[in-house]
Amino acid sequence: MSTSEDDALVPDADEGEEGASPRRMSRKAKIWGWAGVAALVAVASWFGWGSAQQPVRWNDVGFAINSPTSAEATFDVYLYKDKDAVCHLRALSSKFAEVGVADTIVKLANGRQQRITASIVTTEEATTAVVKYCEAVD
Repeated sequence: MSTSEDDALVPDADEGEEGASPRRMSRKAKIWGWAGVAALVAVASWFGWGSAQQPVRWNDVGFAINSPTSAEATFDVYLYKDKDAVCHLRALSSKFAEVGVADTIVKLANGRQQRITASIVTTEEATTAVVKYCEAVD
């Protein structure tokens, strides 16, 4: 057998068979890939920095429906600035209508981390009570 016949029996690596080497990315594709990664890191850093600058953070813990005209919300508050805060609470019906609202003042003098249970007067029976938002008081 001659060498030209041997070459005819060996499959080309470009035909996409199992032994073929993978295609390499072009330089332009690598640059765009790294630019995309850098953009994602920049956006994530921007949102993280913005969240870290909040003067008040809160976390809903639970709620209790005491009667058709009363609900309680329990939540944790974290104060990051040297200011008191006010938290706006709301009670919602089964159709997500707001049936009660209340404001609670959180004093820094009681600590930077507090668990608070506050009452909300409702116009009809609520199915949940949550913190709408908290903000620092000037």
